[in-house]
This record gives sequence, structure tokens and C-alpha cells, in this order.
Amino acid sequence: MSQNLDPNMVMIVILILFIFMMWMSSRRMKKQQKQQQEELREAMVPGTLVVLRGGIIATIVSVDEKYEEVVVDSEGSRLRFKLNAVAGKYVRPAFIDDDETSQDDAQQDDASDADAENESDAAPAAEGPDAEPIAEHDATSADDAADATESAEADEAAAQDGEQAK
Repeated sequence: MSQNLDPNMVMIVILILFIFMMWMSSRRMKKQQKQQQEELREAMVPGTLVVLRGGIIATIVSVDEKYEEVVVDSEGSRLRFKLNAVAGKYVRPAFIDDDETSQDDAQQDDASDADAENESDAAPAAEGPDAEPIAEHDATSADDAADATESAEADEAAAQDGEQAK
């Protein structure tokens, strides 16, 4: 017995299955959201640091369950909001200062420069009997030496000016 399936009937069954799956998925998501909202409401006690939907970071002063309102204090400003305005507990993110990062990078650069100098000292200078070693010049070392010389000269001049003033 061979039965021919109506293509329209197959499409309707697939559509019904798709709608059923979407409904089940949304139902599960609503349950999760409701559970999270209940956990947040239980955690809303005076002194809790929260962030509001508008991005305001504040401390809860009081919670009124009857009218579903919360009074918050944000740096001396007391505000009253509906409970739904509280987005969640505030957790301050980790912060690394840019100055600390640049200092760490400078230390790593110094360490890698020292490693490179140690490797260049260990490497052979040139090949062959008539080859002369190649002198490597570090521009930063030359600049540092020049700055140190100028600083020493300026200190001597200041000392001489001080002696002449006596």
C-alpha cells in the first residue's frame, strides 16, 4: 500500500512543530528571567550596591514591597525608583592603569634589550681571518651619555654661580 502524502499537510505539520518548539523555548526563557528577578529582589536589602537601568550606580537605602519602590542613594542624592529600574548588583570591573601598563612594558623592553646584548656578545663578530669586528652603536646609550654629561656640566655651573654669589 503506497500512500501519497499531501505536500500541504507536511508543511502544516512542520509549521506546527516549529511553533511548538518556539513556544517551549520562550517559556523556558521566561522562567529563567523570573527566577533571576526573584533572586535580585531577595538580594535587595539596604546597603547593597546596585546599578540602575539608566546606568546610575547607587546604594539601596530602603525597599517598599507594598508599592514596589526602592529608595537609593547615589553620592548624596536620594532617588526613588520602581523595583524594575534596578538592573542588578554592581560589581566593579578590574582596572589596570595605563601608567602601570607602560611601566611594565618598559621593564620588559629593558629585559629584552639586555638579553639581546648578551646574545650579541656571545655570537661571533665576523667570519674569516681578515674580517674586522663590526662595532654596534646604541643610539639610546649615546643619547643617555650626552644627557648625563650636559647635566653634570649644568650642576658644575650652578655650583660656581653659588660660590660667586658668596
